[in-house]
Amino acid sequence: MDYTGKNAQLMRFLGIVVLIVLLAGLTYWYNQSNKPKVFPRTDAAAGQIISGFPEELIFHATKVNESYLVDYEKKQIQYTVDYNSKDKLVAAFAESLEYLEKNNYRIINQRTEPTSAGIYGKREDGDINILIQKLTPTTTNFVISFVKKIK
Repeated sequence: MDYTGKNAQLMRFLGIVVLIVLLAGLTYWYNQSNKPKVFPRTDAAAGQIISGFPEELIFHATKVNESYLVDYEKKQIQYTVDYNSKDKLVAAFAESLEYLEKNNYRIINQRTEPTSAGIYGKREDGDINILIQKLTPTTTNFVISFVKKIK
């Protein structure tokens, strides 16, 4: 078949349309495959600690501000609790560090400042991050995240 005149123009037009549709499809596929994965957060009831959080990590809580978990597709689960305590910053840090050492956590990083402190530890079943902040002379805030590895 010989494409001349209007037939040639029609074939060029169809070729351009096919190319545009193909490029649009490839762009959509690329954008969908490169989207960051979003993992939903499950919150505990107000004032409660999320089920599964290792409660021995709660040091003298006076008020639970929030607690939640994030399930990373059954590979690991992050349990987090944010609570207030009457402990002094230095005592809270020392008690947290002692707990981690007694429970076979390898301390990766620790830091203390006049108004805050933090500890990051690891062991075979998971990682833990403890942040402690002095809110007032009589109130300390803890944010503890425990990431449990699923085997």
